[in-house]
Order: sequence, then C-alpha cells, then structure tokens
Amino acid sequence: MHCFRRLELKEKEMIQITNKSQCCGCTACFSICEHNAISMVADEEGFLYPAVDLSACIRCVICEDTCPYRVHREKDRETSSLHIAVQYKDEKKRVESTAGGAFSLIADYILEKKGVVYSVGYDDMIVCHKLAVEKKDLAEMRGSKYVQSTLKDTFCEIYRFLDKKRTVLFVGTPCQVHGLNSYLRKKNCTLDKLITIDLLCLGVSSPGVFEKWVKFLGEKYGDRVSGIEFRNKHFGYAATNVRIHFQNQRILEQKFDTKAYIKTFFSGYNVRPSCYECKFRTMPRVSDFTIGDFIQIGDYSKEMDDDKGTTSL
Repeated sequence: MHCFRRLELKEKEMIQITNKSQCCGCTACFSICEHNAISMVADEEGFLYPAVDLSACIRCVICEDTCPYRVHREKDRETSSLHIAVQYKDEKKRVESTAGGAFSLIADYILEKKGVVYSVGYDDMIVCHKLAVEKKDLAEMRGSKYVQSTLKDTFCEIYRFLDKKRTVLFVGTPCQVHGLNSYLRKKNCTLDKLITIDLLCLGVSSPGVFEKWVKFLGEKYGDRVSGIEFRNKHFGYAATNVRIHFQNQRILEQKFDTKAYIKTFFSGYNVRPSCYECKFRTMPRVSDFTIGDFIQIGDYSKEMDDDKGTTSL
C-alpha cells in the first residue's frame, strides 16, 4: 500500500509542463536523465519543451529536482559588480561582433589557455550551441542570433570536459546558464574550471518562425540562405542592419524582407512564453560575465563613441 502511494506521488512530481511560462527550455532535465526518458519536442510555435517517455521513466524525479524553476538559485556571488565598457583592440573581430567584441576577447583567451568554448552558431541554418576548440571556430559565433538556440547534448559534453579538468567557457541566456549550473551541481561537478557569460537578454524568439522565414527567403529569391548577420555594421553600429547571405554569393540587406523577422522579435510577438516573466535576468547575475550593447557610450566617453561598437560588461 505504501509503495503504491509513493509511486503515485512520484508520477505527479516528474517533469510535466502544464504552464509554459514555467519552462525556459534549458535542457537541464533532459540532460540529467540517465534513462533517456526525456526528449525535447517542439510545440506549435517552434519552442522546445521536455516530453517524458513513461515507459522509460523510473520516477526518480531527478529531472524535477534539477529544473531551474524548482531549484533555488545559489547566490554564491557578490551582490556588487564591476561595470566596464569594452572595445576589443582586434579591429576585425570587433567589427564582426554585434557590439565591442567582449565575447571574442574572452573566448580567445580561453582557447589560448587550452580551454574550449561553447557558444551559438549555425548548423544548416539551425541556430544551435556549438563547440570551438580553435580561434577560427569562433567566427560564426560572433554577432547576435535573435533565436532560441538548440542545446542538444551541450550540458553533457561540458560535464565531460570539466570532469577531465579542461576549462570551459559557456555563453548563453541567463536561463541557460542557470540551467547548466543546476545540472552540473546535480552531477556533483566542480565548477572551478567553468567560466560563464550571460547576455543582457530581451528574450528568445521562435526557432519555428525563424525556420519558416529562412525558407520564405530561399523560395522568394531562388537561392538557399547560407548565413544571416542580425547586426551587421556596414551602415554603422547604431543601424540595426540585417544582412542575408545566399549560396550564390548574393547579399540582401536594408529590405523589408530582411527586417521582417527581427521586427516581430523586437515587438515581442514571437517571444517564448517564459520570457514575458523571466526569473533569471536579475541581480546578482548568474554568470561570471554579463555582456550587452553599450549604446549610451557617448554619454560617458566621446573618444569611444566611434560607431564601431562597444560592449557593456
């Protein structure tokens, strides 16, 4: 009788998404499950949510115990922080970056110290987290991608690197960083080799809408999209110029078609439900570094206001 009641209780406690505003899609639950009972499945808006295979689930509820919405954030950092303006002296990398190149500056240093970097790039025009082991791998990771990244097995791969005492830099949204920290703590992993960067995040937009937009562009212009720069600086740092690259070397920019997707994002039309009441972009921050645009740099330094980009770090 007692065993039956305990099983019934645990069935209620495993991950079940009944309120989408309480799931950021960080993959912590998916990554921690050793029985492969959880998969990340896209809903009708294109956002990924955990789905439990009841035939594989053993009702251990470790997924529930790892979820960043259920785990109280360990405030193990100082509440005060140093706020600085950053411009990478590597001019080429700064121009290729959305702002001042702070990500490239930190990532270059990590790779020079034989560490590895996980940040966001493209895989056949799917926005996803990727591994960088050489500086050339960082090129596609520069610049904003206003799409929620697919993480796949990133958390598990980071755990294996840390277990081998390798330094790892992870860059993501505040909820992704908190999910990673929660997962690694549940794995009893030492975090002294982990460096994290979170973004001054406006929210994440739909991978499903992004996929349809890319398909639309390809069909309309008769060529496959090979790359997208959401904050290209051809017209200066202040201009939000979206540049589309096609396989035949054609470049499209400053058109309604190129701006349509980003307009829906900045208007809040295609943002993940959890982003409207985010619990993670608070002080103190969850990461070692927080980066974002320093668009007000002219109010503090006329010398740095050169329209090439500055990072608030």
